[in-house]
Amino acid sequence: MKRTMMLLVMVFFSLAVVGVAAEKKVSKAAVQQVIVLPDQVKWHAGPPAIPGAQMAVLDGDLTKPGFFVARIKLPAGAKIAPHYHGKMERVTVISGTVKLAMGVTQDNPTVLPAGSYFAIPPKTVHNGWVDEETVLQISTRGPWSMHPVTGAK
Repeated sequence: MKRTMMLLVMVFFSLAVVGVAAEKKVSKAAVQQVIVLPDQVKWHAGPPAIPGAQMAVLDGDLTKPGFFVARIKLPAGAKIAPHYHGKMERVTVISGTVKLAMGVTQDNPTVLPAGSYFAIPPKTVHNGWVDEETVLQISTRGPWSMHPVTGAK
């Protein structure tokens, strides 16, 4: 019994040491200062699933594992068809207003004006639309992906 207990204690401390070492390695990895002024935001074509949208990556790389910050500019009248993401989605409404509905229908949307924030767990189906040009900021971990829900209108 004493040997088993001693073995368990040694395994626990070994795992703790490995965890601390891994955390230190992560905390030292590529931490850099990033400053982006409004006139320095470089807009590119947005996700093909949102016609007319533009996207700008402010920090990180949304195609790789790790933290990133990106903005999506939605034109007036844009509709975001029902979809889900493989990772947690964390979004701040920078300007404009987005109507966010959970599931595949547009029933009971939450109206989110500028300054609002929402977070949606992975694989949660949602959709949205805007009446005016709206800018959203995504601050989360990559790789980022957008999966359309088949059969949704």
